[in-house]
Amino acid sequence: MHIHVSGIEYSDKGERRHLVFAESDFKYMELAQVFSEFGIKGMVISESPNLEGDALLLKREYESIRLPQNTLSGLFKNE
Repeated sequence: MHIHVSGIEYSDKGERRHLVFAESDFKYMELAQVFSEFGIKGMVISESPNLEGDALLLKREYESIRLPQNTLSGLFKNE
């Protein structure tokens, strides 16, 4: 699967602009859960104004679901 994700602000005419996950109603935690439950694999492209930050947020959420909690410590060097 190949998808693009972002929070979105809408106007009367449709999509106005992309938002970071924290400022939107985008349910990225639920998306990660569904990917895990159904074994979905592929490429997820963040279109958030904070590309790297939100991509990493989604990746970490997915990995926290996929991996036992005790294996997460030390997984990311800058934490």
